[in-house]
Amino acid sequence: MKTAAINKMDYPFAPYPNAATRREILHKVLDHLLIIASCAGISSVILLLITLA
Repeated sequence: MKTAAINKMDYPFAPYPNAATRREILHKVLDHLLIIASCAGISSVILLLITLA
């Protein structure tokens, strides 16, 4: 009978159950940066419209 040895990890490393992986944390940071950039753009458009009125 042969035994199967697992040499390569096919699953992401998470030290705790249900812990976020590094990729998920990166996506969360990028989402927050996108929200900040969108808010800055919207507020600058509103400021432009107020100054033109």
